[in-house]
Amino acid sequence: MKRFLAGAMTTALALGGLLVATAAPASAHTPVVVAECDSLDIDLSYYAKSGNRVTVVVDGKTLADDQFGRSYEKSFPLDGSTGHAWTVSVDASDEDRFDWSDKGSTTACPPAEGDEGEEVQVGIYLYPKLDATKNAAWENSGKQELLATKTLVLPEDELKNDQHWYTELPETDLLEDVDLCRGWGIQQDLLRGGPDDYTMPPTITYPDGTSMDGRLVDWTHQELSELGITLPSAEECATPPAPPVDEVDEPETVVPVAPAEVTVCGAHSKDLVAPENTEDVTYLVTEAGVLATPTEGRVFGDDLAGYTVTDEGVLYPAEELLPTEEECALIPGAIEAVCESDVPYLGYAVALPEGVEADGDTPLTITFLHPRGGENYVVENQPLSGSILWPGASATEPKQWPGYVRNEDGSYTQTEGNFAWTREGVQVKFEVNPSYQTIVEYPPASSECANPPVAPVAAEDATLVSDDDQLASTGATVAGAATFAVLLVAGGALVFWLRRRVLA
Repeated sequence: MKRFLAGAMTTALALGGLLVATAAPASAHTPVVVAECDSLDIDLSYYAKSGNRVTVVVDGKTLADDQFGRSYEKSFPLDGSTGHAWTVSVDASDEDRFDWSDKGSTTACPPAEGDEGEEVQVGIYLYPKLDATKNAAWENSGKQELLATKTLVLPEDELKNDQHWYTELPETDLLEDVDLCRGWGIQQDLLRGGPDDYTMPPTITYPDGTSMDGRLVDWTHQELSELGITLPSAEECATPPAPPVDEVDEPETVVPVAPAEVTVCGAHSKDLVAPENTEDVTYLVTEAGVLATPTEGRVFGDDLAGYTVTDEGVLYPAEELLPTEEECALIPGAIEAVCESDVPYLGYAVALPEGVEADGDTPLTITFLHPRGGENYVVENQPLSGSILWPGASATEPKQWPGYVRNEDGSYTQTEGNFAWTREGVQVKFEVNPSYQTIVEYPPASSECANPPVAPVAAEDATLVSDDDQLASTGATVAGAATFAVLLVAGGALVFWLRRRVLA
């Protein structure tokens, strides 16, 4: 019996050792993923020394597809303002059974202390309509009386979501003596700051209004029926009483002053200048343009001096005060591909529109636009007229041509690289502050400078071009500059004609 037990014990120990040895590689591969609200941290340890691959996908977008050796550790930042779905997959190089994947999701980070939002007030006003047959609106508003206010704490992005307005009329005794047939309206105003910072005015009188010391953020006008008040029928209001003539004085009609146009190309709404405020009209520059508001006792008539009535108020649109793209476009002169000896160049001449001044003598950037979304070819700090080497070309030995590579024996082989995409027509953008684009054709194949020589050219037989025969800014030779001079003269005449046409 003892011998049997000893044999069984030996067998168990051997089998246990075998199981431990077999399980060791599985436990050695250690994938760890920690998903936080603003980061995804990955730590992969004890893998084979090479050939492993990890793939990280967040919200359907692959953030990493990397090979790694024994370990891999990386942290991927996430936008903490929203939640994300993630997947991490590991393809182990030693055995398929060691492949591993995990997935999950994160939630938005909780707001930091003190970042819940800002304190705001909502005030609700009741007013008689100036014309009972028309809708509630600022222009149809009699004297407004404050019914109630409420204080809220809202994030910045919720200040204009229309969720903070009163949905029911607060309890008030004002409606007991109100003739509903006359027509009444509601205005609600949202402003920054709580009651400790600002007290909302008890009354507001059209048309002077109030900006509430610049705190006003949003407003809305409503009918009483939208807040649960049942209005009398048309039959019950067949002969509505006329509004008291002494309630609203007849306002004086005034005309706003048109703002001055901005003539500087590249200007924005912030560059607009409002007219001086007067006792009749006040002005305010906004992103949409210049707002004009009549002061108390004044009103605008039909003559708005170029202003228009919008939802924001009486506005002079910004697009009518800023230069148009056409006015700020570069004036093209002569722009074409030219050959100097056996080397291709881009020759060009452009002019700035009237009133635009260049910053320095070399303000021009020339960009060959890749037609299939590849990397563009950009040359900066160029004068307004001149020439530059064609992309992929070289005027010095060993000479190069776009779309060709030079072999060791001095011959050339056609290739899809070396800016071959510029050989059959290409859009070229000329940009200072304004811009101009055109299509320039590479010199045709029959031209001497379109393609390299057929026979090999040994380096020792090549003719070198000295520095004295080059233009410092472009690399073109003096002879090339003389050749291009004819092009520039023609371009100058075109620019002069175009400028005359623009000014006409």
